[in-house]
Amino acid sequence: MRRVRFMLALALSVAASGGVAWADDREGREAEPVEMPQGHPKVTLDRLDLSHAPLATADEKFLRDTLGREARKVDWGAGRASKIQYRFRLEDLTVTETSGLLQVKCTAVGWLPKGRPAKSHLTFGGSPSERGALVHRVLEIVSRGVLTRLAEIERHRRHVDP
Repeated sequence: MRRVRFMLALALSVAASGGVAWADDREGREAEPVEMPQGHPKVTLDRLDLSHAPLATADEKFLRDTLGREARKVDWGAGRASKIQYRFRLEDLTVTETSGLLQVKCTAVGWLPKGRPAKSHLTFGGSPSERGALVHRVLEIVSRGVLTRLAEIERHRRHVDP
């Protein structure tokens, strides 16, 4: 309940200030206003590289859908007039079964133009009878990790860190 009241008070203060938030200055100088972007930017996948870890057609479609969904969810720190492109490469996707346990290892990297790369690596285990669902879950988690980090890099570049 306390968190809800805090979030409501924060929303009301931002609304009362006309959509202006205050940037936190870590050197102790006076805080300066930062205009908060309105709306969501148009985020597009520039290139999907599956040359290191080829996927079946259904899995590739799932990955593209997941990347689109996750790109819409994260806060890029940009408004609706902005266009952001990113690249995504699946470097490794290994599925092994040992003694009744299915293990999925996945590594992915993403880039923004003129930006640093974001890398995510995950090893996940589960039942061999749920192979497809497990691979999809791992792809979803790795995609979310890469896109969240890319959005953080973009927010930092735009100086709109929340």
